[in-house]
Amino acid sequence: MARPWRIQFPNALYHVTARGNNRQAIYLSDSDRADFLELLSRSHQRFSLEILAFCLMTNHYHLFLQTPQANLSAALHWINATYTNHFHRRHRRNGHLFQGRYQAILITEEAHWLHLSMYLHLNPVRAGLVDDPADYKWSSFRDYTRSQARFPWLNRSPILAEYGSNDSSRRRHYRNECLALAAKQPNFCKELLNRVVLGSAEALAELVRKYPPSGQADTVPDFRRAARPPVDPKAELGRVARAFGKDPASLNKRGALPLRLAAYYHLVEHGGMSATQVGNLMGVSVSAVSKGLARFRSQLEKNRSLRARMESMSNVKT
Repeated sequence: MARPWRIQFPNALYHVTARGNNRQAIYLSDSDRADFLELLSRSHQRFSLEILAFCLMTNHYHLFLQTPQANLSAALHWINATYTNHFHRRHRRNGHLFQGRYQAILITEEAHWLHLSMYLHLNPVRAGLVDDPADYKWSSFRDYTRSQARFPWLNRSPILAEYGSNDSSRRRHYRNECLALAAKQPNFCKELLNRVVLGSAEALAELVRKYPPSGQADTVPDFRRAARPPVDPKAELGRVARAFGKDPASLNKRGALPLRLAAYYHLVEHGGMSATQVGNLMGVSVSAVSKGLARFRSQLEKNRSLRARMESMSNVKT
């Protein structure tokens, strides 16, 4: 199995997820869940992890954490291996408990990490287990919205500090915003799919320069975008139009779909833009861009001359 792309540095923030092998349950009882939370407490002491939020589901868990000592890999290996041993002893089992390696999304922008804790806390609602996240015992939501904290190792302060002038108003505002976000969850969930970074390519590029990542970075779209120099999107649209013998203004005309698909592809593959950025630039939905990319890639596989045209356009120096 190829090593996953990882970037580790002091005080990095991550959304970590680990799932059961073959989607099997990783918690069979409340005792299992209590054991796991005890390991989080010990990891706070042993690895100096700052646990900002958590949610334990049936066949997976979510952690929002910070690593003051740049030791994510060591800490997560210890947590998962130790918990697996506890689980197997209690239930007289053996073999793999978790499905491969954990997923860790690096969070580089405050706009994302403020909402991330809410995303974690709303998991039980999204799964249909409860209507109110406060009714779910095995997440940190109650600690965010009640005066008495259950877990001394849980660090609520960085997030709650953004919601009001005193503790009472912060807890109230956090709860209200969390419930308001529930209606918008699908949009935020899509942002997390197949990501290793939540944040701008510029922020990631700066981190990569300072802290070289491990693993196969060149296979990660987020890294490929960060590694490329910035491009002028409008200039790139003009280049696409000219390559097909068209005027740039024709991109917005009826019947220009084939040209627009080529533009989607060029902006993503050569320009390093995300589907969201391309959609915003060209006035279409992310879904339209994603479907267009899939359609154009299929055309490239069958059309050698189209493939050569796109490759020659990407090789021209800007």
